Amino acid sequence: MGNQTWWVIAPESGFAFEQRSNGDMVVVDESAAEEHVLHGYEWMHVKHPTATTQQIKVHGEGPPPFGKWVALDEG
Repeated sequence: MGNQTWWVIAPESGFAFEQRSNGDMVVVDESAAEEHVLHGYEWMHVKHPTATTQQIKVHGEGPPPFGKWVALDEG
């Protein structure tokens, strides 16, 4: 796994997550004009103590190639 990092999508990216009935995790922009299925990424729910909603974090050598992502420091 080498240099893999957990990534969270930045709030200002304009993207949100949807989980489809078939289990796919999809990243959709707020205008619903663009969507991407997270193929090949490990993902899990994460809730930060200061957040009011859950976020999704993805695991990979780099962030997915759409939206703005921030490396999650697991401390």
